[in-house]
Amino acid sequence: LGLLLVLVIHLALFRTRWGLRTRSVGEHPTADAEAHRHWSAALTLATEPPAVLPDGGRPEPVEVDRAELLSHAAEAAHHSGEHARALTLLEELAAEESGPPVCALHIRRARYLAAAGRSAPAEEEYRRVLASPDCTPHERCTAAARLAELLLHLGRYAEAGEQAREALALAADVPGSTSEVVMASAALGFSEAFLEDPAAGLAVMRRALDTAERSGGPEDVACAYLHLADLMTGPLNILEEGVVVARRGAERVAELGLGRTWETRLLAVATNGLFRVGQWAEAEKVVAAALRHRPSGADAVELLLARCRLSVGYGDVEASDRDLEAVATMLAGGGARHVLPMLILRAGLSMWQGRHDLARQAVQRGLTESRSDDVIVLATLAWHGLRAEAEAAAGRTIEPDPNAVRRLREAVDRVTRKSARAGAPVRYVADGFLALCDAELSRLDDGRGDPALWERSALEWDRRNHPYPAAYSRLRQAEALLGRRSRVATAGKLLRQAYEMAQSLGAVPLTAEIRTIASRARVTVDAAPGPAPVPRPRAAPAGPAVDELATLTAREREVLAAVAEGLTNREIGQRLFISERTIGVHVSHIFDKLQVRTRVQASAIFLRSRPG
Repeated sequence: LGLLLVLVIHLALFRTRWGLRTRSVGEHPTADAEAHRHWSAALTLATEPPAVLPDGGRPEPVEVDRAELLSHAAEAAHHSGEHARALTLLEELAAEESGPPVCALHIRRARYLAAAGRSAPAEEEYRRVLASPDCTPHERCTAAARLAELLLHLGRYAEAGEQAREALALAADVPGSTSEVVMASAALGFSEAFLEDPAAGLAVMRRALDTAERSGGPEDVACAYLHLADLMTGPLNILEEGVVVARRGAERVAELGLGRTWETRLLAVATNGLFRVGQWAEAEKVVAAALRHRPSGADAVELLLARCRLSVGYGDVEASDRDLEAVATMLAGGGARHVLPMLILRAGLSMWQGRHDLARQAVQRGLTESRSDDVIVLATLAWHGLRAEAEAAAGRTIEPDPNAVRRLREAVDRVTRKSARAGAPVRYVADGFLALCDAELSRLDDGRGDPALWERSALEWDRRNHPYPAAYSRLRQAEALLGRRSRVATAGKLLRQAYEMAQSLGAVPLTAEIRTIASRARVTVDAAPGPAPVPRPRAAPAGPAVDELATLTAREREVLAAVAEGLTNREIGQRLFISERTIGVHVSHIFDKLQVRTRVQASAIFLRSRPG
């Protein structure tokens, strides 16, 4: 038995070291899972040796350091995505006399809790370290940086920025704190970009990514990519570039062996960006590929919410319900970052089911629980609430609730005040949702809605390249015109435009509602010409991949390479020392020559054309 245990421990050590090495060179993405299995086997052998060996003899006692076995097993479980198992092993480790120091245990427990989606107790663990005079400077620096990242995930951007500054100040006096600097810089950059100066914040985050790539730490690289992609596809609304960064980051962290955890998070970010720009079919492929990793904890929640957005849009009630129930179960122990998106999706699904009472409950709960600085999420929640109240009043499914409407108006006022102090890109997106809220309020006020407000909303979303709310706004504009029995021809045109947009997305419930309104108005929508087919990237030729770029000039190749990095036109212009307008012309020529319509499609051709 002693020889067997020693052999298993050596295998576990080998797999652990191999996992560390292969994460940096991308050779074997399953090394962490294998290390977890070997450490678990070693722990079992050391804890519960057989009473009698196969030959009838009794095993000799084996001297092992159980605390060391538990420590390795817990970390291997965490890296392989088995977060609940990691927490269980850590509790056993804490009970060992020879276990690690208390502050180190708090930090590890916080890491595992955050990965499991239990953000509230994770925050408490980090704050214990920061408040304890017994913790070392390096432990306090680590806790500060990780807390800044956690606060960022929770949408508490102002607090995240303050915590990040504290972490960077501590890191200045702590040698070897590169990981902490990357985490804190990513959090600080996001906070600054959202609340103050988007350009300065993006620059901080790109420097954090450069630092991470130079250090070679897999989790540092993953963290920097994730926050950069999340910022671009979310608050800054740089959607196509953000999707490129997310997919490029996912490819990079997969090479580093972090497929089940960080890659899945980045693919969830890419899915959400693709959903917003109306590339739902591509988003389906991305989320399906990510789910093959069988993620757990917060990683699984991110992907299930991303998939649920698609299911709600498609009108797949059963799939949406299944994902929302799974998310609610996982969030039972915390996960405030994900609660508001879950409630928004629940409200949207309930409205399509005609359950405006459930939609109201979900929105009102969200208003009660929201502590986020993310005005875009709050604005989205307010729109869903006002839409539910307006549709309930129009369909007389439930009585209007004056208190609910009052709270929603207060939420709109809060978004208006907060977004006025945010960066210009954040205001830009928030203003789109505020336009929807104003238009929904007009439905509540007079029962029909103001066509001018719905027209403004449609134009706002056209400018933002978000086809779904643009189609919805055109439907309501047409409905408001028909309710006033004015400009019937214009209403018919709007219904046909909305129908084409909704049908091209595959948005079944929205398409059905447009059909219903059109039928009542005796407007034919099916006879309208279908949307122009979206050109797709050409298939890779059998010969060298570079042939796909043969039509591009040298300068266009430089521009395309920068596009594939996720840089904006302004950033590309700064790099190549030419104007942003000239970059726009180059990008237009690249799209024409490659027969694509988006930066995502052009980047895909570039990436597969790279040698090697």
